Amino acid sequence: MIRTNPDLLVLSGVTPANAPQLLRSARELGFQGIMSTETAQDAQVLREGAGDLANGFISVGGASTPEIASDMMNEFVARYTEMFGEYNDESNTKVYALEYILATLAANPAAIDDVEAFKQTIDSFEAPNPYMKGDAMMRYVGVSSFGQRRQIAVPLVVNVYQDGEFETLFVAEVD
Repeated sequence: MIRTNPDLLVLSGVTPANAPQLLRSARELGFQGIMSTETAQDAQVLREGAGDLANGFISVGGASTPEIASDMMNEFVARYTEMFGEYNDESNTKVYALEYILATLAANPAAIDDVEAFKQTIDSFEAPNPYMKGDAMMRYVGVSSFGQRRQIAVPLVVNVYQDGEFETLFVAEVD
């Protein structure tokens, strides 16, 4: 692969545990281009496993950055850190699931034991997003990709790893 001299190497679906070795191997084999993944990563694992060889690695991170995090999100981070000893970008992906389920059930209590009612509620569901500053809404997405709403919408935070930390490149949404 490296002999073909690609501009971009996408480590599709790479886990945080495997990313450092793949990054290290590519750089040690002489790859100079951009490397990326669409999965959330852990800066500490990258730092320990690949060090500066991971600089420039782009990933789609979890659901928050300090700039958009609400007080409720900051409280989640503090409680998570207290419970598990550290907080990282991958952890951001855990915050939304229960909140979505509970808010969807609150919008239609009949959905608690009726899958069809739950699916119908998804189609028009919107509720305030308690984890983001401002007037962001929670909603389900997936129509453009899958023809139906079946995924929770979370902010897509695109990060670049640089010198031991993630820097936010931009925040986006999907439909």
